[in-house]
Formats: sequence, structure tokens, C-alpha cells
Amino acid sequence: MFAKTTDSKFGSMFAKNNDGKFGTIQGVVIPNILQMIGVILFLRLGWVLGHAGIFQMGAIISLSATLLFITGLSLSAIVSNMKMSGGGAYYLISRALGIEFGGALGILSCISQLCSISLCVTGFSLSLYEFFPEASLPLIKAITLSVLVLISYISTNFALKTQIFIFASLLVSIAAIFLGSGTPPDTLVPSTEVTTLSFWGCFAMFFPAMTGIESGMSMSGDLRNPSRSLPIGTLVSIAVVYVVYLSIATFLSTFVSPELLRSYPFILYYTSKVGFLIIMGIWAATLSSALGAILGGPRVMQAVAKDGILPAFLSKGYGKTNQPRVATILVFALAMVLTLGTDIDQIIPLLTMSCLISYGLINFIAFFESFVQNPSWRPSLKVHWLLSLSGAIGCLVAMFMINPGAAFLAFGVVTAICMWTAKRKLVGNWDDLKHSIFSFFVHQGTIKLSNLEVSAKSWRPHILTLFETPSVHKNLAYFSHAINQGKGFLTFGVNVPSSDKIKEIHENLKDDLNGFKIPSHVHLNECQHLPMGNDQIIRNYGFGLLKPNTVVLSVSENTDLSTFIKLLLDTHAQHKNVVLLKDDSNKDYLFADPSRKDKKINLWWRGKYAGNFELCLALAYLLQQSKLWPKARICIKMITKEETQKDKLSTQFDKYRSELRINNLEFEPLADPEEQFFTNFDAQSQGADLTFLGLKKPEETTTLDEYREYFASLLESTKGVNNIAYVLCGEKVEFRKIFRD
Repeated sequence: MFAKTTDSKFGSMFAKNNDGKFGTIQGVVIPNILQMIGVILFLRLGWVLGHAGIFQMGAIISLSATLLFITGLSLSAIVSNMKMSGGGAYYLISRALGIEFGGALGILSCISQLCSISLCVTGFSLSLYEFFPEASLPLIKAITLSVLVLISYISTNFALKTQIFIFASLLVSIAAIFLGSGTPPDTLVPSTEVTTLSFWGCFAMFFPAMTGIESGMSMSGDLRNPSRSLPIGTLVSIAVVYVVYLSIATFLSTFVSPELLRSYPFILYYTSKVGFLIIMGIWAATLSSALGAILGGPRVMQAVAKDGILPAFLSKGYGKTNQPRVATILVFALAMVLTLGTDIDQIIPLLTMSCLISYGLINFIAFFESFVQNPSWRPSLKVHWLLSLSGAIGCLVAMFMINPGAAFLAFGVVTAICMWTAKRKLVGNWDDLKHSIFSFFVHQGTIKLSNLEVSAKSWRPHILTLFETPSVHKNLAYFSHAINQGKGFLTFGVNVPSSDKIKEIHENLKDDLNGFKIPSHVHLNECQHLPMGNDQIIRNYGFGLLKPNTVVLSVSENTDLSTFIKLLLDTHAQHKNVVLLKDDSNKDYLFADPSRKDKKINLWWRGKYAGNFELCLALAYLLQQSKLWPKARICIKMITKEETQKDKLSTQFDKYRSELRINNLEFEPLADPEEQFFTNFDAQSQGADLTFLGLKKPEETTTLDEYREYFASLLESTKGVNNIAYVLCGEKVEFRKIFRD
């Protein structure tokens, strides 16, 4: 029994079993090492060493390996906490950060794999072309790519066995480096051309040699136990590659002068007694990297297609191992076009950028999970959040040190694909970290806010709009949205008499508001008595400083004033602003149509209650800045007894116009010896699309009946004008400081 168990464990590490899956060595370690030990080892390691020296070169190799090792630890923590499937880095990132980020990285990874295939095939073809210059280079490229794709297409197992042969050839080539004398022939003369390369320049040239652990990740769907094989195989491959690079760098620095290293990038060929083995190493490195990308690229494409990001036909798989043959054919066609018809020198930095973005996000996921410590985070291998955070920051720094332009381009591509994916409204059938991430930052923000006082400098309305019925009042919704502009908190509240259909009502309201493109929250309150329910919403909704500071209600001539005025006075007593909208349902285009550029807003100033006027001006300015009221004219109107006072008021206004800094702002004083306010109001408001009018501020001694009589009289006096916003300032904010520095 013991022997059988041991043999089973040994087999799971190395080979394919009856289930068609692969073990740690064949499925992770070999693909990783073959991808990481590439042409840079044979053609650039000595050249970089000649510029950096052995001590700086040791630091560069160690820094690169450290970054990869931290990423490997973060990867190990993540996969030991989840069930892995196909797609590698795409699967990890999409399941943690959502389908938008995952889709962007998945598509970018597919593009990178295509470029990697083209680069490696071209490198192999060029080296072969040096020995057979009479041959056709495009033909060599086409044949090489076709053979490699055919190998992977026939069988993943056959392809991985081919990689074992290539891996063995690579080991022989590395051994040939140390079998040489180490002493270059006397015929080699150092170049007289003096060039210098900084530490970060050397790092930029070397680091791409260390990128490659994504090869094992992309095979995750073909592994027998990915949660075990990925962490072990990744860490082992990083350690092996680190020893190989550091050993060869030490060997070269001992026997070859820096001048010769800088002069001859192909120095390994000259120092070896068996130079043809070095050539074999170059071919093995290029072919293995190309084959690794051909194996990994279609699998990432297949996983991305399964989630609906790419066309569904690419997700089709064949055989017990679900081989992505359709995706392989597409990868072959696209890679052939790139290989034969494209100069990919400018794309090479993008390959590294894609890897570093993936590594950085893997480290960020591990950091955030470890830092927040959700109950779902229970990895078998625990990594401290500081270590993962340092890995994420290191990847970001490395990107900009290697190539700032390519880094910005990579971020731009990721952002564009994220926006494209989000616009398609794709939804993954899995839980991700987005809720946890946003909850964390909201929590931190509310804690900070609780220690700050509300100031006019940072004021903006946090709106609670109440609907009378469980359906969207379009004008009220668009009016609130135009003021809020998606930059403050906007909540639509509805009172329902019973909980029978409360979930259905909530979903219908959200669907309607989303259809109107109004980002908002919806809050339902269950109460059989409507006025009491509305009062409960206003009193109880919100948290800390995130409670609404402005309540928007609908009012008409049919409004029950007794309950309505009580709600208004109670809301004002809670130090909240109140905006009552009396709208014209026949002119809903005024609120919803952004195409009209000539909208006019009247703002009446009666000389009392400065807070009301200043709040009206702030709300009118916010409307003017919204997409629904673009470049609207704001006209301040005021009545004076004498004609001579008009010029004096106009002069005074002109003095403050520049201080207000509001475009399309007009001032129109009106002379009326009798000061018939409502007569002038009715006559002057007919051409306005919206009119702001301040309400009388209730005193402590004001009774409910007194204010009801006042408001009834106000509605009667303004019944000839529609689209009026009655404003009552209740918040303890000095609104004048919004306009005066």
C-alpha cells in the first residue's frame, strides 16, 4: 500500500495519468522553464553582464527573481484558496476582480501569446536562414509555424512530450556552456565603440527573460490538481531559472572581460568547445517558447470565450482533455499573418507589459484578500499582505522602468477593453471581490468623513427623492439626476403598503431607472400609512454623514396640504434642504432632452432669506453644468419700487459677476411702484423653462395651520406658471461661501 501511494504521488508530479491530465513537472515546471530560458540567455545575458558587471548583474537577476518569487507566493496563496479551472491568469483575475478586468487581461494575454509565437518563430527562422541563405525566409517561417501548430493540434500530450525533448536539448546546451574553456579565442577583438547602459537599462533588457510563469498558469485546465501543481511548479521553476542565470553570469564574468562581453552578444558560442550545442540551445529556446505560447494561447482564448467575452465557437473543446482545436486554428491563422506580414519590434515591450500587469494584479488580489481577511479567505499557504503589496508595487515600477510608453499603452488597452466589456453588460456566474473592494473603501471613507465638518467648499447635494407611487416619476427623476450628475448620492424612496411585492417593485424601479440612465439607489419602506412612511424614510434613511441633505418632493394643486406641510416642516426641522417640484407633464422633454441648448432658468430674489437664494443659485448652477441642461441661461430677477434703483442694482450686480464666475448669468431688475410680486412673477416666468422660488422660512413659533395657509396661497398665486422649484434651505451651511472665496 505504501509503495502504491508513493508511486501515485510520484506519477502525479511527472506524467499524464488515465484521466488525461498532467502532473506538476510536465504541466507546470517544464513549460515555465522553457518559456523563461529563452534567446536572452544565449544572445543578451553576456552583453548585459558586460555593461553591468557581476555585482550589478547579480542584483538584477536577484531583483527579477524576487519579483517573480513574490508573485509565485501570491499565486500559491490564491490557488490554494480556490478551485482552479482553465484560463490561467485570466481565470484568477476574472474570478477575483470581475469579468471586466479579467476580460481585458484575457484578450491582452491572447494578443501577447500571438506576438510571442511570431517573435519566437521569426527568431528561429532567422538563425536557420544564416546557415541556408539561399532558402526563402517567409517559407521557413510558414513551415516552422505550421509544424509547431500541427504538433499542438494533434495532442496536448504529444506537444508536452515534444517539450520534454526540447527541454533536454536546452539542458545539454546549458551544460555545453560550462564544458567550454571559458576563454574566448585570440581572434576576438573588443569593439572601440564605447556605450554605456544604466542599472535600470540593464534591468529592462534582462527582465523579459524572467517572464514566463504564465505558461504554467495557462495550462491550469489540463492539470490533474492545479491547486497543488501550480504553486509547487511555479516556485520550483523560478528557483531553477534563478540558479541557471546566476551561475552562467558568474562563469562568464570569471573568464571573459567586460569589453568582449559588450562587443560580442554571441560570446557563448565562441567560449564553448561545442558551439553547435549552443546553436541547438538557441533553436530549443525559440521553439520551446513558441510551442508554449501555441499551447497556452488557445486555452486562454477558450476560457475567455466560455465566459461570453469572445465568440462562443472558440470555446468548443475536443477529447477527454477538452482540447481547444477551434481556438488553435484561429491562433494559427492570426500568428501566420503576424509572422509573415508584420514588424513586431514595437510589440515586444507589450509582451512584457502584459505579463507584468497580470503579475501585478495577482499580487494585488493576494494583498487585498490577506489585508481584508474575509471569512472566505482561508488559503492553505498564507502570505503576509505586505509581501504581496510589495510585489504589486514592484511590478508597476518595473513596467515604467522598462518602457514608460509601452506601460501607458498597456494600461490604455486594458482600460479600453474594460469599458467595452462593461458596456456589453456581461455578467459572470461567479462571486468576485468587487463588492468587498468597494465596501472597504466606502468604510474607510465614511470613517474619515465622520471626523470632518460639512463645509461650503466641498458641499454638493445628497438627494433623497420621494415618489408618491411605486413607479418612476420621469420629470422628478430627471430633475434630481440633473442636479446630482452622478457625483453625489441620489436615492429614490418609495413607501409601499405591504411587503407582498416589495422585491418585484424594487427590481422594476431599478430597471426603469437604469433604462433612463440614471445611476441611483432605491429604498423601499413598508408602511400602510403613506405620510408616516415618507416621514420614516426621511428620518431613518442614510448612515452618518452619508444621510441625504436635500429632499426632493413633487407638489401639485391636488396635493393634500395638511399631511404635506407637516412632512415639509418636519424635514426642515431635521436641518435638511427641501425642493418641491411643480412640473408640467406635457413638457417632460425639458428635463430629459439634452439636445436643447437654449433652456432658460429664472431665479427670483425677494430680498429675504439669503440662504434660500444662495441655495437656489447653487442648484441652478448645477443644472447648468449637467448634460440635460447644457449652457442654460440663468436669469436673476428682482423687483424694486423705483426706476432709479434698477441702475444701482445692475451696477452692484456687475461688480459681483466676475466673483460668481457663472457663465450665461443675467440680471434683470424690474421696477414696480406697487411691488406686485406675483403679478410680475406670472408675467415674467412664461418664457422660462424652469423657475426657482424660495419659500418662507418657518419660525419656531410658526404653526402648522399658519404655514399651510401660506403655502396654499403661494400655490394659488403661482398656478399660472408650471415647472417651478420651490426651495427651502434647512442645512446649516453658509452657502454664500460657495460663491465667495
